[in-house]
Amino acid sequence: MAGSRCAGLRVARMLAVFAAVAAVLAVFAPARLTARQADPAGFTGSAAADTGCNGRDRQGWVSVPVSFSGETYRVQAYVPQSYDGADPRPLVLNLHGSNSTGTAQMAITGMGASAERYGFVVAVPEGGLGYPGSTGGRAWNIPGVPLYGGHPAAVGGRDEVGFVGATLDALDRSLCLDDRRVYATGFSGGARMTSLLGCTLSRRIAAIAPVAGLRADGTDGARPAPCRPIRPVPVLTLHGLADQANPYEGGIASRWTYPVTDAVRRWAAIDDCPGTPVRTRVSRHVERTAYTGCAGGATVVLYTQSDAGHTWPGAAGTEVRGFGRINQEISANELMWAFFSRYRL
Repeated sequence: MAGSRCAGLRVARMLAVFAAVAAVLAVFAPARLTARQADPAGFTGSAAADTGCNGRDRQGWVSVPVSFSGETYRVQAYVPQSYDGADPRPLVLNLHGSNSTGTAQMAITGMGASAERYGFVVAVPEGGLGYPGSTGGRAWNIPGVPLYGGHPAAVGGRDEVGFVGATLDALDRSLCLDDRRVYATGFSGGARMTSLLGCTLSRRIAAIAPVAGLRADGTDGARPAPCRPIRPVPVLTLHGLADQANPYEGGIASRWTYPVTDAVRRWAAIDDCPGTPVRTRVSRHVERTAYTGCAGGATVVLYTQSDAGHTWPGAAGTEVRGFGRINQEISANELMWAFFSRYRL
Protein backbone atom coordinates (compact mmCIF):
# COMPACT_ATOMS: atom_id res chain seq x y z
CA MET A 1 0.00 0.00 0.00
CA ALA A 2 2.80 2.43 0.86
CA GLY A 3 4.40 1.76 -2.51
CA SER A 4 1.10 2.48 -4.25
CA ARG A 5 0.72 5.78 -2.35
CA CYS A 6 4.26 6.81 -3.30
CA ALA A 7 3.62 5.93 -6.93
CA GLY A 8 0.45 8.00 -6.83
CA LEU A 9 2.32 10.97 -5.40
CA ARG A 10 4.98 10.70 -8.08
CA VAL A 11 2.32 10.67 -10.79
CA ALA A 12 0.55 13.64 -9.20
CA ARG A 13 3.77 15.66 -9.07
CA MET A 14 4.56 14.72 -12.67
CA LEU A 15 1.14 15.81 -13.88
CA ALA A 16 1.41 19.08 -11.97
CA VAL A 17 4.59 19.85 -13.89
CA PHE A 18 2.85 19.01 -17.14
CA ALA A 19 -0.01 21.33 -16.25
CA ALA A 20 2.38 24.26 -16.03
CA VAL A 21 3.66 23.48 -19.51
CA ALA A 22 0.14 23.04 -20.85
CA ALA A 23 -0.86 26.48 -19.65
CA VAL A 24 1.65 27.99 -22.04
CA LEU A 25 0.97 25.85 -25.11
CA ALA A 26 -2.13 25.93 -27.29
CA VAL A 27 -3.49 22.50 -28.00
CA PHE A 28 -5.92 22.87 -30.74
CA ALA A 29 -6.02 22.80 -34.44
CA PRO A 30 -6.87 20.40 -37.01
CA ALA A 31 -5.73 19.35 -40.36
CA ARG A 32 -7.72 17.70 -43.08
CA LEU A 33 -7.44 13.92 -43.18
CA THR A 34 -6.00 12.28 -46.23
CA ALA A 35 -5.59 8.54 -46.37
CA ARG A 36 -3.73 5.99 -48.40
CA GLN A 37 -5.64 3.19 -50.00
CA ALA A 38 -4.00 0.51 -47.89
CA ASP A 39 -1.47 0.11 -45.14
CA PRO A 40 1.82 1.63 -46.35
CA ALA A 41 4.55 -0.57 -47.70
CA GLY A 42 6.90 -1.74 -45.01
CA PHE A 43 4.17 -2.01 -42.38
CA THR A 44 1.98 -4.73 -43.81
CA GLY A 45 3.60 -7.59 -41.94
CA SER A 46 4.11 -8.28 -38.27
CA ALA A 47 5.86 -5.80 -36.03
CA ALA A 48 9.62 -5.82 -35.58
CA ALA A 49 11.12 -8.62 -33.52
CA ASP A 50 10.34 -8.00 -29.86
CA THR A 51 13.52 -7.77 -27.80
CA GLY A 52 12.00 -5.67 -25.03
CA CYS A 53 10.71 -8.53 -22.85
CA ASN A 54 14.03 -9.00 -21.11
CA GLY A 55 12.93 -8.67 -17.50
CA ARG A 56 14.30 -5.15 -17.18
CA ASP A 57 11.89 -3.32 -14.90
CA ARG A 58 12.09 0.39 -15.61
CA GLN A 59 9.32 2.76 -14.69
CA GLY A 60 8.39 6.38 -15.27
CA TRP A 61 9.55 8.29 -18.33
CA VAL A 62 11.85 6.63 -20.84
CA SER A 63 13.29 8.13 -24.01
CA VAL A 64 13.36 5.81 -27.02
CA PRO A 65 15.43 6.65 -30.13
CA VAL A 66 13.53 6.30 -33.40
CA SER A 67 15.49 6.22 -36.66
CA PHE A 68 13.45 7.27 -39.66
CA SER A 69 14.31 8.69 -43.07
CA GLY A 70 17.88 9.54 -42.12
CA GLU A 71 16.97 11.26 -38.84
CA THR A 72 16.92 10.11 -35.24
CA TYR A 73 14.06 11.28 -33.05
CA ARG A 74 13.58 10.82 -29.31
CA VAL A 75 10.10 9.56 -28.46
CA GLN A 76 9.01 9.78 -24.84
CA ALA A 77 7.01 6.95 -23.25
CA TYR A 78 5.50 6.70 -19.80
CA VAL A 79 5.90 3.27 -18.19
CA PRO A 80 3.69 2.46 -15.16
CA GLN A 81 5.13 1.38 -11.83
CA SER A 82 3.68 -2.12 -12.28
CA TYR A 83 5.80 -2.75 -15.40
CA ASP A 84 8.26 -5.62 -14.83
CA GLY A 85 9.82 -6.05 -18.27
CA ALA A 86 8.47 -9.58 -18.61
CA ASP A 87 4.70 -9.28 -18.94
CA PRO A 88 3.80 -7.67 -22.31
CA ARG A 89 1.80 -4.48 -21.80
CA PRO A 90 -0.74 -2.70 -24.01
CA LEU A 91 0.46 0.50 -25.70
CA VAL A 92 -1.53 3.70 -26.19
CA LEU A 93 -0.26 6.34 -28.62
CA ASN A 94 -1.39 9.75 -27.32
CA LEU A 95 -1.05 12.34 -30.09
CA HIS A 96 -0.91 16.06 -29.37
CA GLY A 97 -2.86 18.77 -31.15
CA SER A 98 -1.38 21.44 -33.40
CA ASN A 99 0.93 23.96 -31.72
CA SER A 100 1.43 21.56 -28.84
CA THR A 101 3.85 18.90 -27.58
CA GLY A 102 3.80 15.41 -26.15
CA THR A 103 4.44 16.81 -22.66
CA ALA A 104 1.49 19.17 -22.91
CA GLN A 105 -0.73 16.40 -24.27
CA MET A 106 0.03 14.23 -21.25
CA ALA A 107 -0.76 17.14 -18.94
CA ILE A 108 -4.06 17.92 -20.63
CA THR A 109 -5.26 14.32 -20.79
CA GLY A 110 -3.96 13.06 -17.44
CA MET A 111 -3.02 9.85 -19.23
CA GLY A 112 -0.16 9.09 -16.84
CA ALA A 113 -2.60 8.45 -14.00
CA SER A 114 -4.69 6.20 -16.28
CA ALA A 115 -1.56 4.25 -17.27
CA GLU A 116 -0.84 3.65 -13.59
CA ARG A 117 -4.41 2.58 -12.90
CA TYR A 118 -4.68 0.13 -15.80
CA GLY A 119 -1.08 -0.90 -16.41
CA PHE A 120 -0.58 0.22 -20.02
CA VAL A 121 2.34 2.13 -21.55
CA VAL A 122 1.72 5.56 -23.11
CA ALA A 123 3.90 6.97 -25.89
CA VAL A 124 3.77 10.59 -27.05
CA PRO A 125 5.50 10.96 -30.43
CA GLU A 126 5.53 14.50 -31.77
CA GLY A 127 4.56 15.90 -35.15
CA GLY A 128 7.16 16.56 -37.80
CA LEU A 129 6.35 20.25 -38.30
CA GLY A 130 7.37 23.19 -36.18
CA TYR A 131 4.25 25.30 -35.74
CA PRO A 132 4.60 28.73 -37.43
CA GLY A 133 5.30 31.46 -34.90
CA SER A 134 5.58 29.03 -32.00
CA THR A 135 8.62 28.67 -29.73
CA GLY A 136 8.15 24.93 -29.33
CA GLY A 137 4.78 23.77 -30.57
CA ARG A 138 4.58 20.99 -33.16
CA ALA A 139 2.05 19.93 -35.78
CA TRP A 140 1.40 16.75 -37.73
CA ASN A 141 2.30 16.86 -41.40
CA ILE A 142 -0.61 15.55 -43.48
CA PRO A 143 0.16 16.27 -47.17
CA GLY A 144 -1.98 19.00 -48.68
CA VAL A 145 -3.58 19.86 -45.35
CA PRO A 146 -3.43 23.49 -44.18
CA LEU A 147 -2.66 24.06 -40.52
CA TYR A 148 -5.00 25.73 -38.08
CA GLY A 149 -5.05 29.51 -38.51
CA GLY A 150 -4.70 29.33 -42.28
CA HIS A 151 -1.04 28.38 -42.42
CA PRO A 152 -0.39 26.56 -45.70
CA ALA A 153 0.31 22.87 -45.85
CA ALA A 154 3.92 21.79 -45.73
CA VAL A 155 5.61 20.60 -48.90
CA GLY A 156 8.05 17.73 -48.67
CA GLY A 157 7.58 17.25 -44.94
CA ARG A 158 7.99 14.07 -42.94
CA ASP A 159 5.92 11.01 -43.79
CA GLU A 160 4.02 10.84 -40.50
CA VAL A 161 2.46 7.42 -41.08
CA GLY A 162 5.88 5.97 -41.81
CA PHE A 163 7.27 7.72 -38.74
CA VAL A 164 4.58 6.24 -36.50
CA GLY A 165 5.31 2.80 -37.92
CA ALA A 166 9.02 3.26 -37.16
CA THR A 167 8.07 4.47 -33.67
CA LEU A 168 6.09 1.30 -33.03
CA ASP A 169 9.10 -0.77 -34.13
CA ALA A 170 11.46 1.12 -31.83
CA LEU A 171 9.12 0.95 -28.84
CA ASP A 172 8.63 -2.76 -29.39
CA ARG A 173 12.38 -3.35 -29.39
CA SER A 174 12.90 -1.27 -26.28
CA LEU A 175 9.91 -2.22 -24.12
CA CYS A 176 7.85 -5.32 -23.37
CA LEU A 177 4.72 -4.57 -25.36
CA ASP A 178 1.81 -6.64 -26.61
CA ASP A 179 1.74 -6.15 -30.38
CA ARG A 180 -1.90 -7.22 -30.49
CA ARG A 181 -2.97 -4.47 -28.08
CA VAL A 182 -1.77 -1.22 -29.63
CA TYR A 183 -4.21 1.70 -29.63
CA ALA A 184 -4.23 5.34 -30.70
CA THR A 185 -5.88 8.47 -29.39
CA GLY A 186 -5.26 12.15 -29.96
CA PHE A 187 -6.73 15.61 -29.56
CA SER A 188 -7.74 17.99 -32.37
CA GLY A 189 -4.89 17.87 -34.93
CA GLY A 190 -3.76 14.70 -33.14
CA ALA A 191 -7.29 13.31 -33.58
CA ARG A 192 -6.92 13.97 -37.31
CA MET A 193 -3.67 12.05 -37.24
CA THR A 194 -5.29 9.27 -35.20
CA SER A 195 -8.04 9.03 -37.83
CA LEU A 196 -5.39 8.73 -40.52
CA LEU A 197 -3.67 5.92 -38.61
CA GLY A 198 -6.98 4.07 -38.47
CA CYS A 199 -7.13 4.28 -42.26
CA THR A 200 -3.50 3.35 -42.91
CA LEU A 201 -2.07 1.29 -40.03
CA SER A 202 -4.98 -1.00 -39.23
CA ARG A 203 -2.64 -4.02 -39.32
CA ARG A 204 -0.87 -2.63 -36.28
CA ILE A 205 -3.42 -0.53 -34.39
CA ALA A 206 -6.33 -2.41 -32.86
CA ALA A 207 -8.69 0.52 -32.18
CA ILE A 208 -8.73 4.32 -32.27
CA ALA A 209 -10.31 7.06 -30.11
CA PRO A 210 -9.96 10.54 -31.66
CA VAL A 211 -11.12 13.43 -29.44
CA ALA A 212 -12.47 16.62 -31.05
CA GLY A 213 -11.20 15.81 -34.54
CA LEU A 214 -12.56 12.61 -36.12
CA ARG A 215 -12.39 12.43 -39.92
CA ALA A 216 -13.11 9.49 -42.19
CA ASP A 217 -11.61 10.41 -45.54
CA GLY A 218 -9.96 13.22 -47.40
CA THR A 219 -12.97 15.16 -48.63
CA ASP A 220 -11.91 18.30 -46.73
CA GLY A 221 -9.83 20.32 -49.15
CA ALA A 222 -8.21 19.81 -52.50
CA ARG A 223 -6.73 16.30 -52.22
CA PRO A 224 -9.51 13.84 -51.43
CA ALA A 225 -8.47 10.27 -50.74
CA PRO A 226 -10.51 7.30 -49.57
CA CYS A 227 -10.10 5.61 -46.19
CA ARG A 228 -9.55 1.90 -46.86
CA PRO A 229 -8.23 0.03 -43.82
CA ILE A 230 -7.48 -3.62 -44.40
CA ARG A 231 -9.69 -4.65 -41.48
CA PRO A 232 -12.69 -3.15 -39.68
CA VAL A 233 -11.41 -0.58 -37.18
CA PRO A 234 -13.26 0.00 -33.88
CA VAL A 235 -13.77 3.76 -33.43
CA LEU A 236 -14.68 5.74 -30.32
CA THR A 237 -14.91 9.51 -30.62
CA LEU A 238 -15.99 12.41 -28.40
CA HIS A 239 -16.97 15.91 -29.55
CA GLY A 240 -18.57 19.02 -28.05
CA LEU A 241 -21.49 20.83 -29.68
CA ALA A 242 -19.90 24.16 -28.71
CA ASP A 243 -16.56 23.36 -30.37
CA GLN A 244 -15.56 26.46 -32.35
CA ALA A 245 -12.20 25.16 -33.59
CA ASN A 246 -13.66 22.03 -35.22
CA PRO A 247 -17.39 22.84 -35.36
CA TYR A 248 -19.69 19.88 -34.78
CA GLU A 249 -21.69 20.81 -37.89
CA GLY A 250 -18.62 21.36 -40.08
CA GLY A 251 -18.60 24.34 -42.39
CA ILE A 252 -15.03 25.64 -42.29
CA ALA A 253 -13.66 25.78 -45.83
CA SER A 254 -10.74 23.54 -46.76
CA ARG A 255 -9.86 22.06 -43.40
CA TRP A 256 -13.19 21.07 -41.82
CA THR A 257 -16.09 20.87 -44.25
CA TYR A 258 -18.39 18.08 -43.07
CA PRO A 259 -20.13 17.40 -39.74
CA VAL A 260 -18.89 15.07 -37.03
CA THR A 261 -21.99 12.93 -37.53
CA ASP A 262 -21.01 12.45 -41.18
CA ALA A 263 -17.55 11.29 -40.13
CA VAL A 264 -19.15 8.77 -37.76
CA ARG A 265 -21.54 7.52 -40.48
CA ARG A 266 -18.64 7.14 -42.89
CA TRP A 267 -16.70 5.03 -40.39
CA ALA A 268 -19.84 2.94 -39.89
CA ALA A 269 -19.93 2.36 -43.64
CA ILE A 270 -16.20 1.57 -43.73
CA ASP A 271 -16.74 -1.01 -40.97
CA ASP A 272 -19.84 -2.42 -42.67
CA CYS A 273 -22.13 -1.66 -39.74
CA PRO A 274 -25.75 -2.67 -40.38
CA GLY A 275 -28.84 -0.59 -39.75
CA THR A 276 -29.24 2.63 -37.82
CA PRO A 277 -27.37 3.60 -34.67
CA VAL A 278 -28.77 3.38 -31.16
CA ARG A 279 -28.88 6.68 -29.26
CA THR A 280 -28.75 6.71 -25.47
CA ARG A 281 -28.90 9.60 -23.03
CA VAL A 282 -25.87 9.11 -20.79
CA SER A 283 -26.21 12.18 -18.59
CA ARG A 284 -27.69 15.67 -18.65
CA HIS A 285 -25.31 16.93 -21.35
CA VAL A 286 -24.07 13.72 -22.98
CA GLU A 287 -25.64 11.49 -25.63
CA ARG A 288 -24.12 8.25 -26.90
CA THR A 289 -24.61 7.18 -30.53
CA ALA A 290 -23.49 3.62 -31.26
CA TYR A 291 -23.27 1.50 -34.39
CA THR A 292 -22.97 -2.17 -33.42
CA GLY A 293 -22.89 -5.51 -35.21
CA CYS A 294 -20.18 -4.23 -37.55
CA ALA A 295 -17.82 -6.48 -39.49
CA GLY A 296 -15.17 -8.21 -37.43
CA GLY A 297 -16.93 -7.34 -34.17
CA ALA A 298 -16.09 -3.63 -34.50
CA THR A 299 -18.25 -0.82 -33.14
CA VAL A 300 -18.38 2.89 -33.94
CA VAL A 301 -19.37 5.10 -31.00
CA LEU A 302 -19.83 8.87 -30.65
CA TYR A 303 -20.22 10.75 -27.36
CA THR A 304 -21.80 14.16 -28.04
CA GLN A 305 -21.48 16.73 -25.24
CA SER A 306 -23.93 19.60 -25.48
CA ASP A 307 -22.05 21.76 -22.97
CA ALA A 308 -18.47 21.25 -24.17
CA GLY A 309 -16.16 23.20 -26.43
CA HIS A 310 -12.87 22.19 -27.99
CA THR A 311 -11.76 20.29 -24.89
CA TRP A 312 -10.89 16.86 -23.46
CA PRO A 313 -13.80 15.36 -21.46
CA GLY A 314 -12.90 14.77 -17.84
CA ALA A 315 -9.72 16.88 -17.92
CA ALA A 316 -8.88 19.00 -14.90
CA GLY A 317 -10.74 22.29 -14.61
CA THR A 318 -14.03 23.63 -15.86
CA GLU A 319 -13.03 25.35 -19.08
CA VAL A 320 -10.14 26.28 -21.33
CA ARG A 321 -9.94 29.98 -22.08
CA GLY A 322 -10.86 30.58 -25.69
CA PHE A 323 -11.95 26.98 -26.30
CA GLY A 324 -14.93 26.46 -24.05
CA ARG A 325 -16.16 24.28 -21.23
CA ILE A 326 -14.81 20.89 -20.21
CA ASN A 327 -17.51 18.27 -19.70
CA GLN A 328 -17.07 16.53 -16.34
CA GLU A 329 -19.97 14.10 -16.65
CA ILE A 330 -17.80 11.64 -18.56
CA SER A 331 -14.09 10.85 -18.72
CA ALA A 332 -12.49 10.37 -22.12
CA ASN A 333 -9.73 8.30 -20.51
CA GLU A 334 -12.09 5.91 -18.74
CA LEU A 335 -14.38 5.49 -21.73
CA MET A 336 -11.57 4.89 -24.20
CA TRP A 337 -9.72 2.40 -22.00
CA ALA A 338 -12.92 0.39 -21.48
CA PHE A 339 -13.38 0.52 -25.26
CA PHE A 340 -9.77 -0.37 -26.11
CA SER A 341 -9.81 -3.29 -23.70
CA ARG A 342 -12.44 -5.03 -25.80
CA TYR A 343 -10.24 -5.23 -28.90
CA ARG A 344 -7.00 -6.80 -29.98
CA LEU A 345 -5.49 -7.77 -33.31
